[in-house]
Amino acid sequence: MVLCMSKPLQKIARSQLRSIMIMLYQRQGCKCAICGKPIDFSVTGYKANYAVDHDHETGEIRGTLHKSCNSAEGKVANAAGRWGAKSTKQYDIEEFIRNLVKYWDKAASTGTGMMYPDHKTPEQLKEAANAKRRKEYAKKKAAEQMKRNANK
Repeated sequence: MVLCMSKPLQKIARSQLRSIMIMLYQRQGCKCAICGKPIDFSVTGYKANYAVDHDHETGEIRGTLHKSCNSAEGKVANAAGRWGAKSTKQYDIEEFIRNLVKYWDKAASTGTGMMYPDHKTPEQLKEAANAKRRKEYAKKKAAEQMKRNANK
């Protein structure tokens, strides 16, 4: 939920970013603020596995994340905003995501008892893969036999 800010944000210098990132990381219990797993700070530069996350509307720094978690957060917010919430406002996206999670929870607890027509069970997928392998093996054997017959 978007909170009203009581005072303006303090703009920081780029040179302060790394120390602020480490400070936030320590405040977060030395874990990524999204996935809760530790972040490796030993790699630096473009191969680094960490990012300082910020709100793209206000510019406010929110926390230190894995680069992949930061990327996922942005992609989820963008997709939810464009396709679900039909708005790029943070409040609308949050409301959509809360409603989506409620929907998943309700569907998991109540269920309809019906399966989608094109869905394949794990057993059906395994059988289809085995059939494909058998067909490819037979095709390969037939080609080998034809080659042997042609060489006679």
